Amino acid sequence: MNTKILLGVFERMHDRTIASAIAAGSAGTEGAVTERTARNWLEQRTTPDPERLKRLAAGSRQNLRSSLEASACPAEEREAIIERADTLPGFVSAFAASLQNGGGSYPAFVQLASQIDLLELALEAHRATDNLQGWVQTLLEADWVSDEHLTHPEDGTDAEAMRSLLRNATSWQDLIMPAAVFVMHVQFQLLATLDLEFCAEYFPDWDAAPIFALLLPRLNPEVEPANGTMALTRDLFHYPTRRLLDATACLRALRYSPGRDWPRTIPAAGEMATWLDLAGQDKLASNLLKWRSGRTITAARFEDLWHACFGFLPEAERPATPLPMLYAVTVFTELFVKGSREDRDLSFTSPDPTFYQHWWNIQRQKLSTGAKPLRFGYRQWMPELD
Repeated sequence: MNTKILLGVFERMHDRTIASAIAAGSAGTEGAVTERTARNWLEQRTTPDPERLKRLAAGSRQNLRSSLEASACPAEEREAIIERADTLPGFVSAFAASLQNGGGSYPAFVQLASQIDLLELALEAHRATDNLQGWVQTLLEADWVSDEHLTHPEDGTDAEAMRSLLRNATSWQDLIMPAAVFVMHVQFQLLATLDLEFCAEYFPDWDAAPIFALLLPRLNPEVEPANGTMALTRDLFHYPTRRLLDATACLRALRYSPGRDWPRTIPAAGEMATWLDLAGQDKLASNLLKWRSGRTITAARFEDLWHACFGFLPEAERPATPLPMLYAVTVFTELFVKGSREDRDLSFTSPDPTFYQHWWNIQRQKLSTGAKPLRFGYRQWMPELD
């Protein structure tokens, strides 16, 4: 379910399989495993014994500590990262927590990810014993699952009707549609939570706005359908990666402006390298068209691009790479873009932004109350980015 989606997101962002990451994370320790062994575990061909998992966890923790020490991470922050890693119940929360390692703090995002992990562990246990009704009961009785999670966003099936479908299921096949609806809602809830916490911290002077919505895939709004059919022009598909580059160029222009003013428009494709100040960065510049056309941007390449864009600033003044934005782009790509035009198997979905806005509104209301409510500024976003 959600774990499977985010495994794909991790592999896209880091250009490596999760099995190779597990093997690398344990290399050189007593708990070391090979990539093949890790892959067999993930594909449930073999089952690791508990003692080996303990050794793996200890070895991975040892390598994490060494990596943090090598990066000159302050001791207090290093210990907080390691302690946090020890308390996370599964992959979704571990991945969520890793987005904080660059200095951000997204507690509600990590808490929700932990709830997802705990629920999926319980659901997997029922699936392993072929306990269909136990699976349904566990999902419906989870205290954080609401009517919004069970309402079909397209065909109008309401939460009560969805609960009835779940309770009357007689086979795992009957659960495919309700589970897919639930997963889509959860992914948007996760993104909306991160969006709010990230923006409150990264853009403290700016008004609250659903910034990740500007990264959703869409069809070019300037291309008019003819006889109900969209012409397959090169500029028809606005991929999440393209929209991330647009946002990056505008954020650089804002920071470069003496008055911190937004540019009047998003740059055209031919001007993108100039806007991003990639003179002398031939390898990055040569990838712009590929990225605009949907090619994956890995975390490492995005960091290279971001550092090149803000090279005009002293190192101490350069803004941190906004990896949560890349995470959102990669989730949207995993969910809505399949295949490619080059291979003639492209499946491109342009979701209604109001679906994301709905979850953003819910999470904003939730995060605006409590002991540490989120606070935002008053400056207005560039209209094209709002």
